[in-house]
Amino acid sequence: MHRSIDRRAFHRFRIVVPVLFRWADSAEHYDAGHSGNVGLGGMFILTSKCPPVGTEVEIDFTIPAFDRMPRQVRFCCEGRVTRVESCYEVAGFAVVGRIESGQLGDHIEEEAAGLLTDSNALRC
Repeated sequence: MHRSIDRRAFHRFRIVVPVLFRWADSAEHYDAGHSGNVGLGGMFILTSKCPPVGTEVEIDFTIPAFDRMPRQVRFCCEGRVTRVESCYEVAGFAVVGRIESGQLGDHIEEEAAGLLTDSNALRC
């Protein structure tokens, strides 16, 4: 029986929304995908084109309005790629980084923590 050990500092929640991401090496790269999970300390992105492990990446995504959040909110995650996975034609990468939103103001930690810790809150 295989058991994985979760070493994350923050819980992640299954939130599937479109994302845009970018990174730079010898050139600028821009691509799109979907989030697989999101938490205050990072996220997993499903996409056909993954940045290499160790790369700094910036990810933009919007959570649509729902009962706990009456308007859509745009977020940005700046972080580092820690893992790249692929299986057949599905690929993705994990990012550890800080998720921020200018729309939530100075209280993003409290507001986002409330949204991202209530497993029923983000059923978009």
